[in-house]
Amino acid sequence: MAKKPKAAQPVDPRAGANPLKRIFDSPTKPVVEQEKEIRFTRSAQASLFFFLGIICTMICIGTLFNEYVNWGPWHADFKAYWWMSLIPLIPAAIFFRIGIHCVRHAYIILTPMGVELFPFWKPQKNLQVIFWSDIDHAEFDGDIMKLHYNKEETGGIISSLKPIGKANYPLLETAINGRLTSS
Repeated sequence: MAKKPKAAQPVDPRAGANPLKRIFDSPTKPVVEQEKEIRFTRSAQASLFFFLGIICTMICIGTLFNEYVNWGPWHADFKAYWWMSLIPLIPAAIFFRIGIHCVRHAYIILTPMGVELFPFWKPQKNLQVIFWSDIDHAEFDGDIMKLHYNKEETGGIISSLKPIGKANYPLLETAINGRLTSS
């Protein structure tokens, strides 16, 4: 009797890697046409999560040091409760993971089709695409981007630019207005 060949299973590129790489890294997907996209990541949001991760790590180190200094390594309370100072490492790991996610994944992508907006929660499911043909004009006011569907400004999209960082505001404004004036 001939054996049936097994169906090919997708291989995770992180398989066999050390545990930290599997936790803090995600498999990269190739971009179809990189030269035709401009990506803006949540780099400003990432700095907040990295800061919170560092604060939690410092709390862990501070409490462990305080217990060691006050009780000493041979004190019964230190031997029984030293592990409790490691609890802040759990939220620290979560904050670092969210920060890495924010740096690696896009918030706004300008493609030949239009503007893609990715929300923070469930971006694959709640992705919003605004086609260039639907946008009449764009307006930038500080950290707010308004994409208007008509000249009367009765419909459109209002989006905050805070997640991408202030240094990228002029680049985004130039790219969107340049695309709108060329079409």
